[in-house]
Amino acid sequence: MQLPPGAEIAGEGLDDPRSVVAVGLLLQHLQTQLSESGHALEQFTFALLEDIQGLEKSQPCVPESARTVLAMMVCWFPARHAFEHAQPLAMWRWLHSAFGPPVLADASDAKIDLAPLDRALRDETFGVAAQASLIMLAPVLFYLNNNAHSADGLARQLLPAVLALCGDGLVQGPVQRIEAAAHVLTYLVRNHQREEACALGHELEFCLYAHPASPMAGGLAVLLAGAQPPVTHRKPAAIARWALEHLEVNPYTALSLKTIVATRMDDAERAAYFPQVLSQLQVVAALVEREQRAAQLSRDRGTLLSMSGPMLHTLLQGGDHERLMQWLSAWHGVAPGEQRRNRCVVLATGSRAWFRPQTAPEDGDDAPLVRLTAAMNAALGRSLITSGLPDTALTVPATGRTYDEHAPELEAALENFVDTADLADYARTEKAEAFISLLPALTPVQALLARRQGPVLPLAVSLRQPLPDRPVKAVQLWCGQAPFTRAEADVLQTVFSYAGVRCDIVDLSEVTRSSFLTAYQQDEHDVIWVAAHGRHPLLDPDDSSILLSSTEHVSLEELAAASVPSTGQRRLLVLNTCDSAAANAQGPYDDFGLARSVAGPGQAVIGHLWPVPGGAAVVFGALLACELADGSGFAESFETALCAFQDTWHGLARRLADRGIGAEIAEALHDFRDPTLLDWGSPAFLE
Repeated sequence: MQLPPGAEIAGEGLDDPRSVVAVGLLLQHLQTQLSESGHALEQFTFALLEDIQGLEKSQPCVPESARTVLAMMVCWFPARHAFEHAQPLAMWRWLHSAFGPPVLADASDAKIDLAPLDRALRDETFGVAAQASLIMLAPVLFYLNNNAHSADGLARQLLPAVLALCGDGLVQGPVQRIEAAAHVLTYLVRNHQREEACALGHELEFCLYAHPASPMAGGLAVLLAGAQPPVTHRKPAAIARWALEHLEVNPYTALSLKTIVATRMDDAERAAYFPQVLSQLQVVAALVEREQRAAQLSRDRGTLLSMSGPMLHTLLQGGDHERLMQWLSAWHGVAPGEQRRNRCVVLATGSRAWFRPQTAPEDGDDAPLVRLTAAMNAALGRSLITSGLPDTALTVPATGRTYDEHAPELEAALENFVDTADLADYARTEKAEAFISLLPALTPVQALLARRQGPVLPLAVSLRQPLPDRPVKAVQLWCGQAPFTRAEADVLQTVFSYAGVRCDIVDLSEVTRSSFLTAYQQDEHDVIWVAAHGRHPLLDPDDSSILLSSTEHVSLEELAAASVPSTGQRRLLVLNTCDSAAANAQGPYDDFGLARSVAGPGQAVIGHLWPVPGGAAVVFGALLACELADGSGFAESFETALCAFQDTWHGLARRLADRGIGAEIAEALHDFRDPTLLDWGSPAFLE
C-alpha cells in the first residue's frame, strides 16, 4: 500500500524517545482520518507495521526499543477502535500485532516473543514511552480477556508488568493508568487472585473518594460496588448508594449502580425498589433503541444485558417470573402493551446451560462451555470466541464446512452442557409456550429436546406477543442454486397441491434480489419459502446474506430493513438454507442474524443454525411441508417435523412414501441415510 505523504517511517531521529512519540502521534492522527473505513484503516496500519519491521535491516541505527514503542502506538488506535465498537476479533488481532508479527486475516498461529517489550520497559531511554504505550493498550487487552475470554496467554504474561505500573502512584496517576487498573482488577477478581485484587481495589477506592469529579468516578463506583467477593474497605452497597448521591452519572452508570443496590436487598426491599430500577432500565433501553443499524443495536443490547446481569441472575435465582419477564422485555425495548403474556422458560448459563429457580450457582463453572465450544469449533470448522480456548482458535478462518468425524464429540459436549431432561420436565410442568434463550446462539436446544420427544417450544427472540398464525392457503417458493433445489420444489408442489394449497414457484431464471424484497413486503402469501444457499460468516456476521443465485444476493441489512406486512396475523418465513438461524457469536449476547433479525409478532421464521447438507434440508423441508399442509399451526408443525426428523431412515422412507412423495424425495433421502447431529440438529424455530 502506498502510504500518504507524511506517513513514511524513516530512521532519522528515531533514536530519541520524543521523536518516536511525535511520529507515533502523527500516525495516530492519520489513522483517525481513516476510521470510517475499516478496510482502509487495516491496510494502512499493516503497511506501517511492515515499515517498522523493515527498519531493523534498512535503518539498523534505530534502537529496538524505538521500534517496539512505535509498533504499540501504531496498533493502539485500531485496537481501541475495535474496543469501542465491541469487536473482539479485531481487538485480538491488533493486540497481538502490537507485541509480535502482524496478524493477517488468514493467519493460523501467532507466536509472540515479549522479550523486546521487556527490554523496552527497562530501557533507560525509552522506558517511559514503552510504559505509557503498554498502559494505553492494557484496557483493551484485559477487557478482551474479561469479556470475550480471549488472549489468555497474552494477559497472563503482561499482568505483572501492567500491575506494577498500575500500582505506582495510582491516586495521582493519569486517567489512562486508572482505566488500565480498573480492567486489571476485574481480571484479578475473575482469576481468584484475591490478595492482588484487594490491594488494587483499595487503591482504586482511594481514587474514587479523593476525586469524585473524575470522569472515571462513575465507572470506578460500579466496578468496586459490583466486585464479588468485595475488594474494598467499605461495603459494596454503601459505595453504590454514595455514588448515586454524590456523583454526576449518566443513565447507564445509574442503571448499574441501582442494579447493584437492588441485588443486595432482601426480597421485600427489592420488591419495593424494583419499579425504580426497572424505570432506569427502560430509560437506558430507549437510548439503545435509537440505534438505526441492526447490527449495532444487537451489540448494544448485549452490552446492556451484561450491565444488568446481577439483577437478571437474582430474578432467575428467585423464580420471580413476572418481574423477570418485565426486566427482559424492558431490556429488549418492548413496550408494556407488547410484552409476551404467555408462559416462557428462560434458558441461562449456570454451571450448565439450564438451571431451575433457586438452583443457579453463584460462581459458574465454565468448563462445560469450554468443552462445548472446542467441539463446536472442530465440528463446524469455525472460530468462536469463548473462554478457555487457545488464542489461535480466534484466527482459524471460517470455512463453512462441517466435519462429521467430530459430531459425536459435539453431541456429547452438548449433553454435558444442556440439562435437557430437566429442562423438558420443567417446561411441561410450567405449561410453557416458548423459550427465551440467553445461551450461545448456536446451541441446538430444540433439536436436543426433539431427540427426547419434546416439548419443542419456539425460541422467542423478539419478546413481543406473537399474532395468531395465518391459515396456510398460499405458499411462495424461491428456488436458488443449492443442491436438491429442484427436488425440494417437486416435493412442495406435490404436498401442497394434494392439500389444495396454492404453491407458486419462482424459478431460478426469475429470481432477483429486487423481486424477492418486493414479494417479501407484500401479504399475498401465508408462507414464503426459500430454498437456496445462505451465508453467515462468524468472523464477519454483518456480511450475512441469502444467496438466491450466483449474482443475486439479499443482504442481512436489506432483509432486516424490509417491512413485514401488517395483517393482524403472522405469516411464516422458511429459510431452508445454511446458517439462516445463526447469530453473531462475537459478543455477550447478540441476536443479529438472518432469521433472528426478522422474527417478530407478524412473522415466525424457521431456519438452520449451521451449514446443512442438501439432502437433510430437503428431508426436513418435506416433513415440515406435510405438517403445514395438514393445517397444523406453525410451531406445532415445526415440533412434529423436527421430532419426525429424528426417526430412522426406514421410518422416514415409509412416512414420506405414504404422503405420495417417495419418488421426489428418494435421492435426498438416500443422502440422509447416515445422519449425525450436524444433519438433524440444525433446524430452529424463532418467533
